[in-house]
Amino acid sequence: MFASTSHSTSDSNSDSTSDSASAPTSAQRSTRHPTGQPPGLPRRLPLATLLLWLLALATSALPMLPQANLTTLVTAFWSYDSSHYASVMAHFSWAPRIAVAILIGCGLGLAGAVTQQVLGNPIASPTTLGVEAGGQFGVTLATLYAPAMLAFSPDLAAIAGGLLAIGLVIALTWRLGFSPVTVILAGLVITFFMGALNMGFLLLQGEWLGNLFIWGAGSLVQNNWSQFLELWPRVLVLGIALVLLMRPLELLQLGSESAHGLGARVDALRLLALFLVVLMSATVVSRVGVVAFVGLAAPVLARLLGARTLRSRLAWSTLLGGGLLLLADTLAQWATTWGNGSLVPTGTTTALIGGPIILLALRGVNNTHHMPGEPSGPASFVPRRRPTGVAAGILLLVLLTTIIAAMGWSPGIEGWRWTPPADWADAWNWRGPRLLAAITAGVALGLAGTIIQRMTGNVMASPEVLGISGGSALVMVAMVLLGAQVGRAGQLAAGTLGAAAALMLLMLLARRHRFAGNQLLLGGVALYVFMDAGLRLVMASGGTVAAQLLNWMYGSTWLVSESEALALAAVMTVLIAVTTLAVRALTLLPLGETPASSLGLNVQRARILLLVLAAVLTAAATVVIGPLSFVGLMAPHLARVMGQQTVGRQLVTAALAGAALLALADYLARVVLYPNQLPAGLLAALVGGLYFLWGLSRHGRR
Repeated sequence: MFASTSHSTSDSNSDSTSDSASAPTSAQRSTRHPTGQPPGLPRRLPLATLLLWLLALATSALPMLPQANLTTLVTAFWSYDSSHYASVMAHFSWAPRIAVAILIGCGLGLAGAVTQQVLGNPIASPTTLGVEAGGQFGVTLATLYAPAMLAFSPDLAAIAGGLLAIGLVIALTWRLGFSPVTVILAGLVITFFMGALNMGFLLLQGEWLGNLFIWGAGSLVQNNWSQFLELWPRVLVLGIALVLLMRPLELLQLGSESAHGLGARVDALRLLALFLVVLMSATVVSRVGVVAFVGLAAPVLARLLGARTLRSRLAWSTLLGGGLLLLADTLAQWATTWGNGSLVPTGTTTALIGGPIILLALRGVNNTHHMPGEPSGPASFVPRRRPTGVAAGILLLVLLTTIIAAMGWSPGIEGWRWTPPADWADAWNWRGPRLLAAITAGVALGLAGTIIQRMTGNVMASPEVLGISGGSALVMVAMVLLGAQVGRAGQLAAGTLGAAAALMLLMLLARRHRFAGNQLLLGGVALYVFMDAGLRLVMASGGTVAAQLLNWMYGSTWLVSESEALALAAVMTVLIAVTTLAVRALTLLPLGETPASSLGLNVQRARILLLVLAAVLTAAATVVIGPLSFVGLMAPHLARVMGQQTVGRQLVTAALAGAALLALADYLARVVLYPNQLPAGLLAALVGGLYFLWGLSRHGRR
């Protein structure tokens, strides 16, 4: 069921080949240019960089010009007039903020370019590898359990968390030669997983961590030069160390085997370079929060503007990174002003820049028509077919046991006690609606996940990983931030619109690649970035609205009323009936467009209808359980593992598996930390993240 090592390695080699093609070797350059000189630098690269810097500097200076002239602003970087208030403000707030933005942007741009070179991956960056989420996780743990470490140095906790995250990515993908798509998937899921852990700590220890998560949204606000003076020597030393690796890194453009044949210690070089990248990124995260999408945007822009050699990519990525972060920070300040003083963190604007950049970078990903988790040849793991009645019976037994436990066996003030069935009518008011909502959401995600996996032919696809849940969530986050008051019906309609838009965008992106799963999965990364921007905006806003929204984002079923649960159950009854009509289309589509059409299927109309159905199912679940549960991935897998290979059987079994998984997650979330409660979606995300990582680790095994 999972791809073989040879296939994943070939993917990596093909990307390395593609990268080396875009950055020719010296021998190739000598062939093309008799003088042996490298190709000339495109004019658009320095011109675009100059325009970016001029725009960033002009927009950052514009708000200060009514208070101070240009000479005062320039001299504010090294002196000030104590009798002139505008000069004091410029020297102690405006100038250090600009200096920190430029310093951090340059460092992250350089780190991103090195990361992409090491992994041969045009959308690799500290952000997509989970380093920032790991750094924030390290700071969270240190805040709760080792505050003395933070007092000594906040960098240590962030570096430890960043090393943990990238260590997990390396462990999962080392055997595959850092297959590009698998590396990004591993980084994305580790980001999900550590984000869920961070959110769990926030919900349980909010009184200690509230300000920490406002900081984590990313802010460059300064009130003196101390932070800049602490950061610049570290960024400079790490930057020099990364530049010194330039010559050995150039050998990686030849491919791992060729570089090894020329004497390069490829594995050691990769580890050293990634270690320096973690140090650079974690140092930044510990000071200003997560703003590191600049580490993705700057190298991609350098490539798109014509930087071909490694030297030029490193140099121009560094310059573009400084300009981009300064511009993003300025936009954040302007948005804060336009929003009547409501804080818009720099992390939000950098994430909004990062999303479109990923979409542009997808054009540079060399793709095959085989997907992560799907071998190019016969499957290495095909479960033995089993009767559907046996599989369904097992899942129904698990679901029934969970329902009985949830209604009857729960902790209370006097400890664990059994509620007799005669009293379940009273217990229903407290336990029933959330249980019914969890079951409903589980069925929806099981069906949606199966439809998406069958449509794309990709067993690692799901509403969560593809960003479809994120698209649904993003619309609802926007509604809350805009103050729109709508009920569950309005949320369902808005969520469906967002999910459909996200899924349609993904399909459009993947159309030129014949709907290959790699392109869909990488497009999901881009959609996640947009959702991340919204989350960071919510976290920075604080207040009760933010707390309620964050609870919902991770699936707090205790917010569901009885009428809402019954309404969702009624909607799901209709959707289940509609799904039964899609069995034939899901059976024929994997055969290919021509065979399916010859058998009487209108392929284009079938795809559109299936997109809408998957979007509605995803929205129905997202309204209840939030966008990051991973049940849409696990349920179809469990159905397949239980021997259900045909479409109809897999749909039935996946629906039951989803219901059982989320019902169990809701019950455990209610009782495991009693009297505290965890969101059911958060618990499911933690289990689902581990399941996904286990699935990735099986790549290449036979």
